[in-house]
Amino acid sequence: MKTFIVLLIAFFTLSSCGLIKNLTGSKEETKEEKPEKKEQLAKEEKQEEKNVSQGNTSTGGSDEIIMKDFDKNDLPSDVKYQGSIFNGKRWSDKNGENIIILTTTKEHSSGTKGFDGEFERSKELYGYQYVKKSDGWSQLWKINDFIEKCPLDLTLEFIGGSLSVTDLNKNGIGETTFLYKMTCRGDVSPCDMKLIMHEGETKYAIRGVMKMYVDNRWYGGDYKVDKSFNDAPSGFLDYAKEQWNKFKTEKLN
Repeated sequence: MKTFIVLLIAFFTLSSCGLIKNLTGSKEETKEEKPEKKEQLAKEEKQEEKNVSQGNTSTGGSDEIIMKDFDKNDLPSDVKYQGSIFNGKRWSDKNGENIIILTTTKEHSSGTKGFDGEFERSKELYGYQYVKKSDGWSQLWKINDFIEKCPLDLTLEFIGGSLSVTDLNKNGIGETTFLYKMTCRGDVSPCDMKLIMHEGETKYAIRGVMKMYVDNRWYGGDYKVDKSFNDAPSGFLDYAKEQWNKFKTEKLN
């Protein structure tokens, strides 16, 4: 009889444990995501893949710098510029949405003849940054350089691949950097080269000459850092020098 009672108590105890487990569930159980959340995550992953494949990422790392597609044929009507667009970028940061445009004009006659009887030529180069405001796009800064009345071989052009948007000091405001070269020459001598960097309206510059290899010798490569870098945030000058060294060598055709 005692044995029967013990077995009966054990039966009810095990049954109760199973019932409680079925009612409460396991602590290891995870909550399934809603379909709409899964779709949103998939969209974000797809956009990130697109940004990486198109190079729409900022150097210098910042979650607040969001690169956007730049289409020179689809710019806002109040973004004005001179010349033809060489390159540009579009992004958002703490200041809002931004557009940078680099342009050059065609060579054109100055109307006067040089010593060789040929017409002297001129050319211009421009850079602009626009910021989107509540009432439209506002020009933040503009740079302009030029060569006038050149009777020789004229060069004034941006250096391909040198335009970048960074957030080196991680303050959520994008810095822009680009380089261009310029010369009026009739011999084999290095081009002048300039690096221009902006954070907001503040401009920084490095000016010098490109480096070239001629007749088994290196020529040029010297540069001068503008005093504006004296008050620049940490990392700005290091990055500028890195970009200068990356693009300083002139390749002869």
